[in-house]
Amino acid sequence: MLGRLLLASTWVTVAYAGLCRPEMQNAVKVRLSIKTALGDKAYTWDTSEEFLFKAIMAFTMRKYSSQQIETSSVLLCNETDRVSFWFVITNSSTNTTIPRSDVETAIRQNRRRINSAFLLDDNTLQFLEIPSTLAPPLEQPVPVWLIVFGVVICTTVAGIVFLLISGIQKCKGYTKKPEETEVLEEKCESAITVENGIPCDTLDLKAGQVNGVYAAADDERFTPL
Repeated sequence: MLGRLLLASTWVTVAYAGLCRPEMQNAVKVRLSIKTALGDKAYTWDTSEEFLFKAIMAFTMRKYSSQQIETSSVLLCNETDRVSFWFVITNSSTNTTIPRSDVETAIRQNRRRINSAFLLDDNTLQFLEIPSTLAPPLEQPVPVWLIVFGVVICTTVAGIVFLLISGIQKCKGYTKKPEETEVLEEKCESAITVENGIPCDTLDLKAGQVNGVYAAADDERFTPL
């Protein structure tokens, strides 16, 4: 009886091993660049890491479908020292492999969880022939063209205001000068100068005025005998 069980177990193992080959339709190749990603903190890829990979892929398929995928359903083959291998996921109820398209979709939906489990990213944990899941581009809260338009408008308005203020100040300066001239002329008209006891009127800047000194000089009273 025990011999039959061992034989059956061996047959199942051989049959499953035949499902994982690079030329199989549903096989997926994986390449890990642990040293590149982590440098001196890189970990060694061993059987424990392989078990973690199988567990992650079983979790991924369970999240994607209602099938109860176990770690034993994930088969690895053609492993290399540079940490690359092929894998397939089997359906225990039919002893067949799950279609590659379903595996690809499941991987894309859970890519972040897979990467974080191995401390890697899309560039250092590669599922070959499966496009990397890129993060959506960040959307600007305000369009760039609107920012540029606002800057141009503000600059134009500031320039117009500056020109208006400058023009008003210049106009005030021009109107102030004639007023100062009129005040000065009025002061000159009202001022009376006394020379040698003789009152002398200042010259009228507007209409002209005869100086009293010369008028007094023509007066006979001041002409010497």
